[in-house]
Amino acid sequence: MNETEKKQAVDISIVLGFIATKDLPTIEKKIVILSQLGYSNTDMAKICNTSEGVVKTLKSKIKKEGNNG
Repeated sequence: MNETEKKQAVDISIVLGFIATKDLPTIEKKIVILSQLGYSNTDMAKICNTSEGVVKTLKSKIKKEGNNG
């Protein structure tokens, strides 16, 4: 697979992630789903139109809430 094909595959992955989560009401719910689907923090940030730092913070928050619940 050449570099152009790899770039196109990544772009398609981002679009599919966006479609899969577009109707979810919160970024937290989007991150839960995208994490389960195996997306990286960088890709989740692109899909959710936020920074990678926000994604990391929310993933940590979600994990803590899951352990306390």
